[in-house]
Amino acid sequence: MSPMNFRLLFEGSSSPTRQLVGFDLETYSPDGFPDSFEDPIVNFSLVVQSEVGLLILSFASAPHFELELLKLLRSSLEALNGGVLFTYNGTRFDLQYAVRRTSEYGLDFKDVFQGFMHVDLYRLLRLGRVQLKSYSQKSVERLLGIKRVVTEVTGANYHQFYRKFLSDGDLKPIFYNIEDSAGCLRLAKFYQNFLKIIG
Repeated sequence: MSPMNFRLLFEGSSSPTRQLVGFDLETYSPDGFPDSFEDPIVNFSLVVQSEVGLLILSFASAPHFELELLKLLRSSLEALNGGVLFTYNGTRFDLQYAVRRTSEYGLDFKDVFQGFMHVDLYRLLRLGRVQLKSYSQKSVERLLGIKRVVTEVTGANYHQFYRKFLSDGDLKPIFYNIEDSAGCLRLAKFYQNFLKIIG
């Protein structure tokens, strides 16, 4: 989506019934970033903006239940029945990763995203020629004054906290993933003002 048309999502020109959904997933990647899409998806969150608040769906499982987790993701997206899907670098990672991992099981996942308009906030920043020292989601959030509850978990150390979740039920990695998804909606809301602040 073009930054020029981004405002239409939040104004009367856009369909008033179009729901806004933040999406993020996590992989179990103890050996570093999974460039070859080799690591299982172990957690995903969908945060839906409604008139009365946020609907938060977050699922996490052990790596060997990845197929079941992907089926839950599919059914959750189908139940939402379309809208605007916000991600942060989802074009290169989240959406592509979900499609690639389901193909490992002989499933076609591409169609599940077709009912959604996808807005990749990372790409919007880059297309808008915004100059930043770091384009990470957390850095952009900090610049906007958006505070997180979970500050010690990162993409790089997620696997360590995830193991604690499996061993003793520590929910930090789950809340981290939820904050990534909710953060997409918060960044979307601030996007126009953000461009004015730094541009």
